[in-house]
Amino acid sequence: MEVNELLNCKNCGAILTASANQTIKCDYCGTIYHSKPQTDHTISSTEVTTEGVQHQLENVENGDANETLQSDDFPTDKQNTNLGCSIALIASVAIMVVIVIAKIIGSEQKTTYSGSIAIDTSMLNTQPQPVELSETAQASLKKLAAINVDKKLFKKLIKDSSNITRESAVQATYFRDKNSIVGKPVTGLYAYINCYDITGCNIYFGCQHINKKPLGLQSLTFVINGKRLRYKPDFATDSLQHWINEYSEETIYDDKILILLKLVTADKVIVRFNGNKGHDQIILPKDQQDALKRQLQLYKGLLLGYAKE
Repeated sequence: MEVNELLNCKNCGAILTASANQTIKCDYCGTIYHSKPQTDHTISSTEVTTEGVQHQLENVENGDANETLQSDDFPTDKQNTNLGCSIALIASVAIMVVIVIAKIIGSEQKTTYSGSIAIDTSMLNTQPQPVELSETAQASLKKLAAINVDKKLFKKLIKDSSNITRESAVQATYFRDKNSIVGKPVTGLYAYINCYDITGCNIYFGCQHINKKPLGLQSLTFVINGKRLRYKPDFATDSLQHWINEYSEETIYDDKILILLKLVTADKVIVRFNGNKGHDQIILPKDQQDALKRQLQLYKGLLLGYAKE
């Protein structure tokens, strides 16, 4: 067919427009018409194109358009859209998987690292740390400046002491000098130390008067190098090996520590027992005075933390 004879597309009926090279293409269905005639034995390009388009239109009418129009070499717009969506979806899933894996690995690394720190810290703190002293203990330690004790002497004092550990709600250990008069029918002065795992150590100062008849004790008078010092604790009465034992025991600290210091550093001490039923007095024996001093040294060593080294 000549180009000049074409007015409308034979396939779709759309108006045709000629290009400069006399090639006409239908803008609607894409059918191409050529102006040059073909040989008798060859189908014209116009006819070939027309047949191809006609075959496609027939397939569309038969409901097979998707299979006919799709090609491995030339994907359609719909294929491109579906392919793009699929790639985007796969990429999103891959990113999410990577993020989740990264979080899991990071969490495991953090747990492992934290655990190693905890182990290292505990290994560094294998040695027991000294308990911080209370204000009362600090004041007592200052008062004991005149008492000398080093680690070597402290260990000897511990070894020579009569140590008694009692298990109860709170474990307690009692330190008593081997020459202490506690439990013996002897009149005089004594001291012992009581240490608790939680509250620390306390030193107790006591006196006892052994007699067949009670004096009704109310106070003591210490004559230290000629100077009088009144001491008035609370007294109790008990029996000891068929004797009457009037005694007192109390925790001492601060100013009362000074009383004990004067007793152990004096050249001569007279102890007078004052009661409402009678009076008595003794010269403090040297072994009792030395036992009191050793207890003060032991107490100072405990406050200094020598037991934890």
